Amino acid sequence: MDYFNEKERISQRSFSKWRDKTLNPLINMLIGMEITPNHITILGVIFLMVACILPIDFYIITAICLLLYCIADGIDGPLARCMGKAHQGGAIIDICADQAGVVLVAAACVYHMGANGAFAILFSSSYMAFISLAIYANSHNIALWGCVRIKYFFYFIYIISLYMDYDLISYLMAVFSCYYIIYIAHSLHRIYYHYEKLDARN
Repeated sequence: MDYFNEKERISQRSFSKWRDKTLNPLINMLIGMEITPNHITILGVIFLMVACILPIDFYIITAICLLLYCIADGIDGPLARCMGKAHQGGAIIDICADQAGVVLVAAACVYHMGANGAFAILFSSSYMAFISLAIYANSHNIALWGCVRIKYFFYFIYIISLYMDYDLISYLMAVFSCYYIIYIAHSLHRIYYHYEKLDARN
C-alpha cells in the first residue's frame, strides 16, 4: 500500500536505501530499547500537534517540532521492516499519520495567521482526496500522471510565514488546490475507464 506508483517508487529507492543505511544505528538502538514503530508514529503525531498549537512567537520551537515529526515519519517504516512488523495495517496507520500534517498545519495557518479559511479547507481536502485516489489506483495497477507532493515544502513555507509574520501560505494553498482538483478529475477518469474496460472484456 503506497501513494507512489511503480515509476515513482523506482526513483525513490536510491533515497530509501541511503536513508535506511543512515538511520541503521538509530534503528538498532530503538530495537534494543524495545520501542515499536507505533510508538514512533504516536510520538511524531504529538510533535505535530504541539507544532500546530504553539503561539506564533515560538516559531523556532515550531520548526523543531515539525522537523522531529518528519524524522519520526521517516523512522517508523524502516523500524517496522527491521523488526519484521511491516504489514498493511501498519501501512494504513503510517499513511494517516503522515498525511495528518497537511490537515493540521492548514488549520494552524488559519489559527495563527488568519490565512484564508476557504483555501485551507479546499487545499487540505483536495490533497487528502488526491492521496486516497493515488493509493487506490496504485493498489489496482491503474496508471496515473506523475504528481507533485508539496507536503514538506508546505511545512517550510508555514515556518517562513510564522517567522515573517506574513501570510504566504494562502497563495500556496490557492494554487495547489487548483492543481489537486485537476489531478482528482484525472484520477477519477482513469479509474472509471479502467473498470469500464474490465466490464467490456467480461
